[in-house]
Parts: sequence; structure tokens; C-alpha cells
Amino acid sequence: MLTRIIVAVIGIPLLFLIIFFAPVWAMGLVVGIIAGCSAWELLRCAEKDMPVRMRAVAAACAFLIPICSAFFARDKVYEIALFLLFAYLFCELMLSFRRETPMAFQTAAVSLMAGGIMPVLLSAIVRLGLREHGSIYMVLPFVTAFSCDAGAYFAGLGLGKVKITPHLSPHKTLAGSIGGFLSAIVFQLFYGLILRAADFDVKLAVMAVYGFLGALACQLGDLSFSAIKRLCGVKDYGTLIPGHGGMLDRFDSMFWTAAVTEILVAWVPAITK
Repeated sequence: MLTRIIVAVIGIPLLFLIIFFAPVWAMGLVVGIIAGCSAWELLRCAEKDMPVRMRAVAAACAFLIPICSAFFARDKVYEIALFLLFAYLFCELMLSFRRETPMAFQTAAVSLMAGGIMPVLLSAIVRLGLREHGSIYMVLPFVTAFSCDAGAYFAGLGLGKVKITPHLSPHKTLAGSIGGFLSAIVFQLFYGLILRAADFDVKLAVMAVYGFLGALACQLGDLSFSAIKRLCGVKDYGTLIPGHGGMLDRFDSMFWTAAVTEILVAWVPAITK
């Protein structure tokens, strides 16, 4: 518990300094590090016999996609990156038939997920930063994910009796889930009030929608990666972050949350000047 608090006290202010005072490519670098480490951790757990070179290529793609998103037309970045990753995996698949144990299709699929799909989803944070008032938009998925995780943790700690997914994650409770939703909505409304005080025109009802749907994505993302851990027979993806486990353990909910937030901002904007 104390370790979690120390990590949050150091990490959250540093993150917000980067968002508001550094160029977008710096956030792309941060997102790239998160995506690259997450890809490595996922492949290490899901595909223990995977050649290190394949794991390294997937992690490198995951690292580079968010960084390139800050500089180049995003559609071209993803098209080229996914094509190159797919081509590499296809070559590995074909060459593996020359060995006694051909590479399983599952290995290629997991590699494509870790090295391509996951960083594209997380790059939504960088794409939000390229919008007008980008720094303000980049904060949204972090507010949702962090507040939802904290609300679920403390509500589950004090009130959690009814388990909702004991077969996937034994610590997930109904009270924790509700606490996560309420916390995300409240903190998004609070963020909206701060922006109003800074003379931004903010639709608070839409901010509440951001909080609710973002919390839904957050919890589904958390459960999806918990399911993978259960299938792999591991408790944590790694030990990189004290008190949390691996990079993917800390940011598993962010992949879905970032993508959903980008869609909501594009379809139902809540913030104007």
C-alpha cells in the first residue's frame, strides 16, 4: 500500500509535467516505453518458448509506433508498421516449417497483438495531444483510468463482499466496480470544473459520459488482461513497478480507455474555448 502511494506521488506529477510542458513527441516517447515494455511482458508470459528476436521485434514496433505518431500522418504510420510486422511474422511462420516444430499460429497472433494492436490503441493518447488544446485532451484517459482504479481499489477494500469474476480475477468485487464508475465520473466532473475556472466552455454532462464509458473500458481492459494472466498461469506480468508488478499490470486498463476516450472526443466533444 505504502509503495503504491509513493509511486503515485512521484509518477503522477511527473506525468502531468510532461503533458503540459513538454512537446507531444515527449509524450510519444513515454507512451512508446509503456507500449514496448508491455509488449515484452505479454509475450514473455504468453509465449515462453518464443525466440528472443521475435519478442524484440514486436517490442520495438510497440515502442516506435507511438513515437512516430507524433511526427507523421497517423494512418500511414499504422499501415506501414502493421504491414512490416505482419510481413516479418509471416516470414518467421514460413521459415519455421523448415524446423521440426513449426511456429504455432497463436504465436504469430499474440505477436501481432502485442507489437501492433496494443500500441495503436495506446497511441490514442498521442493523437489526442495533436488536437487543438491537446494537453487538456491528453489528461482525459489518465483521469479516467487512475480514478477508476483508485475508486475500485478503495471501495473493494472496504465494501467488497460480492465477487463478480472470481474465475478471472478473485479480487474484483461488485462494490469495487461501482466505486470505479462513480470515482471516474466524479473526477471527470471535477476536471471539467477546473477547466471552466480556466475559461474553457465545458459540457459537464458530456464529461460525465466520458467518465462512465471510460470506466467501462477501463474495467473491461483490466479484466481482459487478467484473463490472459490466468491462462498463462502467472500472478503478475513483471516486477518493473514497485507495488504494482509489471508495466502491463499498471497500464492494462489504459489501452482500452485511451482508444474509447479518443472516439468520444471525436464524436461528442465536451471542451471548447
